[in-house]
Amino acid sequence: MGRTIASITQTWQQEEAALKRFQRALRKEDQLLLDELLVLSRLHLAEASYASNLYPLDMYLIAILLEVYKQLKSLQKQILPESADPSVKLDSGKEARFLTLLNETLAVLSPEASPSAAMLEEAEEPLASAAYTDFEEAP
Repeated sequence: MGRTIASITQTWQQEEAALKRFQRALRKEDQLLLDELLVLSRLHLAEASYASNLYPLDMYLIAILLEVYKQLKSLQKQILPESADPSVKLDSGKEARFLTLLNETLAVLSPEASPSAAMLEEAEEPLASAAYTDFEEAP
């Protein structure tokens, strides 16, 4: 008896074949980058076989995101010292921790692009000049 469901490798090959036309339309350097991303997605084929509830392309995108995120975390460890900010704790919210780490990384990579503390304080203050305007009445 044969298989009734294609294996994860067969499914991945079908998805890759479907992307070939898109890949040919890209610039050469973008084609090379897409090839690298597809290689990253292959690293998690075994894990993807357990996720039968997801669409195949979703599994590959998650695998790519996972590998890219691992590379980002590795670069953060190289750039940021171990005790960069003692206020970042594991017990704080995931979103707050992520935003703090992202801001630290951006500050190191491009100090002029990171928001200053004064800008953040200004953004939190309500606008004093805001007033209600009734557009139905003609002046």
